[in-house]
Amino acid sequence: MKLEIVDSPVTGEKAAKARYRIAMVDGEPIRIRVVNADSPTFGADFAAAFRENVRRLRRENRMLDAAE
Repeated sequence: MKLEIVDSPVTGEKAAKARYRIAMVDGEPIRIRVVNADSPTFGADFAAAFRENVRRLRRENRMLDAAE
């Protein structure tokens, strides 16, 4: 296995179709995005999952601020 070090951001790759699984947290079902570490588009998939998580958390924080 050859390791390639990239000093620039990962660009140009399009994330693969998102795959999800369902898990139970505190009795509530939640969707978890599955990222395949062996995928050739791993960088784009990981970045897409991160952006999705940030988007969800910001939305939840806005809802909490509005409720106050």
